[in-house]
Amino acid sequence: MNLLLLVSSMANITINSLGREINDILNEYKQEVTEEIKNVTHEVANDFKEDTKRDAPRGRRKRFYKYIDVKTTSENYDGVVDTWYVKDPEYRLTHLIKNGHQKRNGGRTKSNDFIDKNYSKAEKKFEEKVKEVITNGR
Repeated sequence: MNLLLLVSSMANITINSLGREINDILNEYKQEVTEEIKNVTHEVANDFKEDTKRDAPRGRRKRFYKYIDVKTTSENYDGVVDTWYVKDPEYRLTHLIKNGHQKRNGGRTKSNDFIDKNYSKAEKKFEEKVKEVITNGR
């Protein structure tokens, strides 16, 4: 919200209605910031999906990366929740790929932290963008 517009609109406010006006301005700011944070959430979640698809192993199970997706599991006026997941039937492999597992003929497979590596990157990006939205108001 433009500060000049705010000051000029407050010129005709009585002391009795000052609290209500401040509340209205803060609610408008909250709505703007909430919408922008929802957009940031969708953007970062989709970037995380693309990054994990790119870094997913392409060994014996070459098609694993095709099952990685993001969906919006909850959305209301206060916020949004996007969930990263691996679709059926490949979701069972996620834990084994991430942590490694015992081989049939002995030995262990190497763990692949493609999820954790990209998660920390997405988390930092999300924090930076939210700080930017709050600081700039848009």
